[in-house]
Amino acid sequence: MIGDMRVLAVIPARGGSKRCPRKNILPFRDRPLIAWTIDAAKASKHIDMALVSTEDAEIAGIADGLGSYVIERPESLAIDTAANEDVMRHALAEHPKHDLVVLLQPTSPLRTAQDIDACIKLAHLTRRTCISCRNDGTRNGAVYVMHASLLERGHNFLTVKKIIWYRMPDERSLDIDYPEQFSA
Repeated sequence: MIGDMRVLAVIPARGGSKRCPRKNILPFRDRPLIAWTIDAAKASKHIDMALVSTEDAEIAGIADGLGSYVIERPESLAIDTAANEDVMRHALAEHPKHDLVVLLQPTSPLRTAQDIDACIKLAHLTRRTCISCRNDGTRNGAVYVMHASLLERGHNFLTVKKIIWYRMPDERSLDIDYPEQFSA
């Protein structure tokens, strides 16, 4: 919670990655990739509830074993063309009464709880959507924070107009999409 706002974090982890099969549970520095994100979410001072959204039983089992709450993602949201915002809307419908929704992609394992909390604080203070980026200003995929009311009205991270950017150090901005990046 921040101020009087309740915060829901959604970790989208589908099983069907084509570029890097099973990437969410492949080992990164001797731990399943998803473990890094679950741990950062659990260490956040502002997240009231963090959950993993997946259609995959193996991912669900690993997430549950790591102490994460898991919701079953509908098959219609487990395809390549499904938008993260739709996954967030599904999670928010399952767990309403949250004011901010945070998207934490497992492919950004080096983001910290401090990065998450800084983005939540910026979104709260400015009443804007907060998106993390690299030092050069490009999105790094690590943290996205949107007001639940915007999600409910159909906005997504490409259409929302009021964005504040949170610059993360490049050494924490790794975004894993390919097998060779697991050795970074």
